[in-house]
Amino acid sequence: MNADSRAEGPSLTLRHLVDEPSLQLTAVEPGDLSAVVRSAHSTDLADAASRLRPRSIMLTTGGQFAAAPDDPVPQERLIADLVAADVAALLFGTGIHFDAVPRGLRNAARERNFPLLSVDSQIPFATIEDFVNRGSLSAETYLLKRTVWLQKDLLHALSASDPVSALVIRLAALCKGAAVLYEGAGRIVASTGHGPLRLMWEEIGAQGLGPQRFEVGQWVVATRPFRVRGSGFQLAVASRNGALLDDISPELLETAERVLAAANASRSLVISQERAEAARLVSALRGGVTSSRVRETWDRLRAFGFRVGDDLRVVVASPVGAERPALAEALLEEAQVEDLALILSEDGDGDDRASGSLTAVLAERDTADAWFELLARTRVVGVSGPFQDLTVAPRYAQEAATAWHLAGRRHGRGSAATIVRLDEVDFATWLLTRRDDTQVADRLDRHFGELIRSPELVETVVLYLACDQDVKRTAELLFIHPNTVRYRLRKVEQLVGGRIASAKVVANLYLAFQDDILARSMPDPLG
Repeated sequence: MNADSRAEGPSLTLRHLVDEPSLQLTAVEPGDLSAVVRSAHSTDLADAASRLRPRSIMLTTGGQFAAAPDDPVPQERLIADLVAADVAALLFGTGIHFDAVPRGLRNAARERNFPLLSVDSQIPFATIEDFVNRGSLSAETYLLKRTVWLQKDLLHALSASDPVSALVIRLAALCKGAAVLYEGAGRIVASTGHGPLRLMWEEIGAQGLGPQRFEVGQWVVATRPFRVRGSGFQLAVASRNGALLDDISPELLETAERVLAAANASRSLVISQERAEAARLVSALRGGVTSSRVRETWDRLRAFGFRVGDDLRVVVASPVGAERPALAEALLEEAQVEDLALILSEDGDGDDRASGSLTAVLAERDTADAWFELLARTRVVGVSGPFQDLTVAPRYAQEAATAWHLAGRRHGRGSAATIVRLDEVDFATWLLTRRDDTQVADRLDRHFGELIRSPELVETVVLYLACDQDVKRTAELLFIHPNTVRYRLRKVEQLVGGRIASAKVVANLYLAFQDDILARSMPDPLG
């Protein structure tokens, strides 16, 4: 009997049946006698093929043909149905309805290279069925043992630092060839061996969805598609030993898919634990770390790539309007790519922050700007100044929140910039962050109420100050004549009670309309 190269595992074949003296079988049309046999069933039904399992054998006395023994059509139809059902062979019992195997069956079997055996009239079908079923049971026991062995071998990949690569290496070793894991678009996630990986992918794309078996040159390839966390993948193994690949690839690929799913679940658990710990650290820093717990907190930060003595910054961010913000996973992956020490907590509490908001603490590195750029594409961002003393972290968390408020106000007034670093703002801006907005609103209406109620004049004076008091540039931006700008500025002077060239008037107007002025500055000084 056939045996796997790693274990004594018998597989019953048609050759074993023909060679067994007690069965007295004759190969009328031998076909492929190496075909594996899984079970045996006796039936004279005309539609028997639809009731048989793949790799089984059918035993019949030809009762379904007795009414028209010379009509080849039903005999040809039976052979065609058996081939389509992947039945291993037809065993025809003589001496009851027919003294010999009908010619129509022989001709149809010969045309399709389908095994057709005759059974001596002295041999009961039950004898053959018992022999086959005992042999199949032995084979099934072997297959079960082999499946368990394959699973144990592939499961060792889970303990590797890179489970995906370790699994692919084991797959290639087991099929004595090559193995590769493709993403849905064809990018190679992991591979090993010297198989034609790019040609394999082209063939996968050409053949479409579902498990596949095909040949590329001297290589036989088996594939299995699957999905993990909503993303599609193709797992493929290739070998020059087609018989070995056909024997083990179904179990091999199915087990590998399960191992990959387990690896993903394990990684998801680790990531979930890391994110929970990061959120706890952010909360601890925002709430205040006592001197006695500074060393312990640095030890916890070290797990995320921080080093004692790093300059730290607190970041507060929230989504811009209805735009879909970058997912936390993408932000964490970018930080990993940029080798940026970072802890992040998604929150929506306090400071009028909406769903999708986050607070982060990161180490001041050269790569931080790339991460800020990704963050600011879909979020309004406030960044604190740098600090090293963990006990003062709450003060800098408040700085980040203040910077976030500034960024939101300016973006709401038309500024293209969505990020403010509080340590880079000018003195006037910093001073205004400490104001009480309710009192400011009352005072603003008292001093500039008449001006505010004239939007045309407000727009003119805002652009005039944003353009560093350049009348010509202001006129160009407003698409009006410079004299019109001068006329409007004189009206502003009448409303505020002072000359527009006066340092006192300019200072008051700048402080009153600072957010609007900075939003219209060309270029934005904080962009």
